[in-house]
Amino acid sequence: MEVFFWVTDLLIPVMMIVVGYFFKKHPPTTINSVYGYRTKRSMASKEVWVFAQRYFCGL
Repeated sequence: MEVFFWVTDLLIPVMMIVVGYFFKKHPPTTINSVYGYRTKRSMASKEVWVFAQRYFCGL
């Protein structure tokens, strides 16, 4: 049981790093409701969308 907690404690941060790297290398190119950082404010315009995607991958 203790091994399970070790794996989950390490797996979640590693997955977050991998997803951040993926977003940095392959950011969404168009505003969509499936992929990327999506809020009403980030989807307001193309300029805001691009800024939100670049900022999101660095978190």
